[in-house]
Amino acid sequence: MAKRNSRSGATPLVAKAPREINWPELNPVWLLIPAVLVLAFLAGRWVYSSWPIQSIEVKGQFSLWQPEHIAQQVVWLKQESFFSADLRKVYSTIDELPLLNVVEVKKRWPATVILTVHEDIPMAIWNGEEVLTVAGDILPRPGFVRGDKLARMRGSSHYADEAMRNYRRLHQMLKHRGIQVTELEVTDVGSVSVYLSNGWRVEFGRQYFEERMKRLDWLLKTLNQDQVAAVDLRYGKGAAVKWHQIEEMES
Repeated sequence: MAKRNSRSGATPLVAKAPREINWPELNPVWLLIPAVLVLAFLAGRWVYSSWPIQSIEVKGQFSLWQPEHIAQQVVWLKQESFFSADLRKVYSTIDELPLLNVVEVKKRWPATVILTVHEDIPMAIWNGEEVLTVAGDILPRPGFVRGDKLARMRGSSHYADEAMRNYRRLHQMLKHRGIQVTELEVTDVGSVSVYLSNGWRVEFGRQYFEERMKRLDWLLKTLNQDQVAAVDLRYGKGAAVKWHQIEEMES
């Protein structure tokens, strides 16, 4: 009699095969992308910080300043990067220089900074220590302004605008006679007196400047200028004339 199988009817055990993970194949080029990005970033930072400014160009019309002297005030720019240079600092540095106003500061590729500058033209030396500009501003007198060819004006700053207007009107009237205003003074009450290049001292007073100026023009045309020392126009319709002494004329 055959033996009975004690495990008959049981489900046979089957060993599981190990699970395999299939990794995608990597292209070696992909591994280079992060390195390239890092290098590009570092190169960009180096260019941004190291691309030097090589020249400073100054534009404008100048009678006192020299363009190279203006550029010298911001020569430190040539140690700066073209991309990171502080143009606001350049603007404020130049704008603080005497008799200069900055119009524009800009960069020009690849290595230039351009300054466009307006110069205030001094019209007269004001009280010996300042300058009165064509624009009517009273500014400290820079050391390089000698003033040999400038008129001298004296008075309170309250009368600066009026002094400038009177000077301009006189200058226009006198230039056809080859005469210049060498000095103009305004008193504390606004009375005007001038010295002319022909040696005359002229008193205009406080009022009727235009009318008295025309009277002066007539006197210049009529009188022998060499004989006149001073003219006082503070009269309704006439003038008082002071003549040189005969001894002075002969000497």
